[in-house]
Amino acid sequence: MRPISRRDFLSLSLAASAGLARAGDVKAPRANVHQQILDLAGRQQERRRARFAAVQSKADLEALQKTLRRNFLDLLGGLPTSSGPPPVKRTGRIKGEGYEIEKLAFESFPGYFVSALLYKPKGGDAPMPGILSPCGHSPVGKASDDYQKLHVNLARRGYVVLTYDPVGQGERSQFWDATHGRSRFNLDCGEHAVLGNPLYLLGTSLARYRIWDGMRGIDYLASLREVDAKRIGCVGNSGGGCLTAYISALDPRVKVAAPSCYITALPRRMANRIQQDPDSDPEQDIFSFVSEGIDHAGLLALRVPRPTLVNSAADDFVPLAGANETLDEVKKLYRLANADGHFRHCVAPGKHGLSLPLRLATYMAFDQWFYGHENRLFHEEIAVKPHPPSELRVCATGQVQLQLKSRPLLPMALEEFKKKTKARPVPLKDLLHLDPKLADFRLTEVPAAGRGKPTLVVCVNGNEVPDWRRETEFLRALSGQQFTMTVVDPRGVGRLRPDLRIWGHAYDDPLNGVEENIAYNAFLVGKTLLGMRVTDVLAAVAKMKAKYRPGRIVLCGRRDAALVACLAAALEPAVSHVAAEEMLLSFLPLFEARGQAVNAASVLPGILRDFGDIEDVLAAIAPRKVLAAAPRGKTDRKLPSVCVTDRHFTADAAVFLDWLRG
Repeated sequence: MRPISRRDFLSLSLAASAGLARAGDVKAPRANVHQQILDLAGRQQERRRARFAAVQSKADLEALQKTLRRNFLDLLGGLPTSSGPPPVKRTGRIKGEGYEIEKLAFESFPGYFVSALLYKPKGGDAPMPGILSPCGHSPVGKASDDYQKLHVNLARRGYVVLTYDPVGQGERSQFWDATHGRSRFNLDCGEHAVLGNPLYLLGTSLARYRIWDGMRGIDYLASLREVDAKRIGCVGNSGGGCLTAYISALDPRVKVAAPSCYITALPRRMANRIQQDPDSDPEQDIFSFVSEGIDHAGLLALRVPRPTLVNSAADDFVPLAGANETLDEVKKLYRLANADGHFRHCVAPGKHGLSLPLRLATYMAFDQWFYGHENRLFHEEIAVKPHPPSELRVCATGQVQLQLKSRPLLPMALEEFKKKTKARPVPLKDLLHLDPKLADFRLTEVPAAGRGKPTLVVCVNGNEVPDWRRETEFLRALSGQQFTMTVVDPRGVGRLRPDLRIWGHAYDDPLNGVEENIAYNAFLVGKTLLGMRVTDVLAAVAKMKAKYRPGRIVLCGRRDAALVACLAAALEPAVSHVAAEEMLLSFLPLFEARGQAVNAASVLPGILRDFGDIEDVLAAIAPRKVLAAAPRGKTDRKLPSVCVTDRHFTADAAVFLDWLRG
C-alpha cells in the first residue's frame, strides 16, 4: 500500500463527502428502514388477524381476551393496586344553568395530584350514571371549548361527569417555567415525549401512569352517593380517545365506552404519521403493541360484549380505512357473543376533532345504553357558552406542582422502579432484538499509509452530528498513521436516511422529528433503531475484519452514534477500543424533575430493568479501552478501562492518538 499524499487525501475526502462509496456499495439499493418497519408491521398484522379469525366460539373468545389482557398488562409493567377512593382536595364551585361544576384534585399516587372538574346536573335523580372523560391534546386540557360543550350537555341529560387534565397538559405541566408562565417544552404533546421516552427504559410506558389516573378517577366517581357505580361510562377524543380505549379495555367497571378519533389499524397509522401528524405521543406507542397481537382490534375485543360506540371523522389523519378494517373484525366477535346491538360506528364529515355530529352520537349512545332510550330529554345539543380557562382553574396558580406541591412524575416513577424486585438479567443481544438477516449499511473506506497489520478505525455515523466524511481535519491528522479508516452509515443514517421531511423541524428533533416517529414505529413492532444500527455496525465490522484481518479494531461514535458504538463493542470481542464523544454516561439524569429531551432513537426499552445503565454497557466492554470524550453527565462508578476527558477528540486528534498509544 503506497503512502497517501496530501493531494490524494484531499481528493478522497471530497469524494467521500459527496457520498461516493467504495467496494461496489454505490450500486446497492437504498435501504429504507421506515419501509422495513412497515413491512414487518404488515406481517405481524396478518398473524393477528388470522388469530382473530380463528375465534369460533365463546370459549375461543374468552381465551383470546385472557391472552390480550395479560399481554397488555405485561407491556405496561403491570398496574398498581388501590383500595377505596383517592384522597381529594376541593377548591371551588361554579353554578351554571341546569348544572354545576366542582373543582377538585385527587391523588392518583400519594402526593401526585390530578386536577379535575366534576360536572353534575341540578336536581338530578340519584343515583345517576357516572362518566369519566379523559381529555385529548390541548394546552388548556379539561377547559377546551369542545370538552366543555360535551360535559355540560351530558350533565344536563342526567350524567355525573369527571374530566381531568392529562399529565403534561393544562394544570399538570411537569416542566413549568414560572418566570415566563409556560412549559419549557409545550403542553400539546411536547411534555409527553420528555416524560414518555425515559419511561421506556424502565420497561414501562407513559400509558401506564395515564391509565392509572383514569382508574383512580373511576374509584372517585364510583364512591359518590349521586353516582350509580354499576353504570360507569367513558368518553374521550383523540388522545382522550386513546385513553378511553385503554381504560375501558382494562377496567371492567366501564360499561359503555365511546372512543373518538382514535380507533384505526396501527400499521396504517404508522404509515402516515410522519406526513400527517408527527407530534410525539409515546403513550400511544407502547413497545410491542403490534408484535404482541394487540393493536386497536385487541382493545375493542376486550370490550366484548359491553356496549361500545366508535366515533370517526371522515377526513382524519387517523385513517378511516384502518377503522373500517378493525371494526369488521370486532363486529364478528360481538356477533359471536350475541351482542350485535352493543357495537356502533359513527362517521362524521370533517377533520379530526370532537365535532357536533360525534357529540350527538355520544349522547344518543349513552342515553340508550344507560337509560334504555335515545334522546331522553333533548333532540339537539344545548348551546353552551364555554367558560374561560382561567375560570375553570382548580389551582389559583394554574399549576398543581406550584400550589399543591404535586410530586413530579419522572422521579416518582424511578423511585417506584427501584422498589421493585429485580428480575433475572436479560442478555444484551436479546434486549437489542438483533436482526442480522436484515442488516444493511453503507461503507466509505478511507485507506491510509501503513505497513504490517493495520489498525481498523470504524467511524459510525449518526443523525445528531455532522457526517464523519466531512471531518477533514480529523481524517487528515490520522492519515499518516497505520490505520485503515472506514465510515459506516447504518440504517436510517447518512445515505440510508429515508427521504422524509417534517416542515419546520430537524430530522432528529426529539419532540417532533422524522427519526423520532420512525423510532416509535419500531417500538410498536418490538424493534428499536438502536438494535437495528448495532446489527448493522456488527455486520460492517465483520466485513472489514474479514477483508483486512486487522490487529486492532477501533469504533468511533459521537452523540447518538456513540451509544451504538459502545453497544456493538459490548457484543463484539474483536473490538479492542471504543472512542465515544458527547455520550450520556447514565440514563438516570433523564428522570430528574427538570426534564430533558432524548430522542427515542437512542432509547432501548427495558434496559434499566433487564440489563443496567450505560455504565454497565461500558463495564461489559472492559478490560478493553473506552475513551469518553466531552461526555454528557457523569457516573460515580469507577471504571478503570474508561478514560474520561472534557476535550473533543474530533476537534483535537491528538487526544485520540495519545489515548490509542496509552
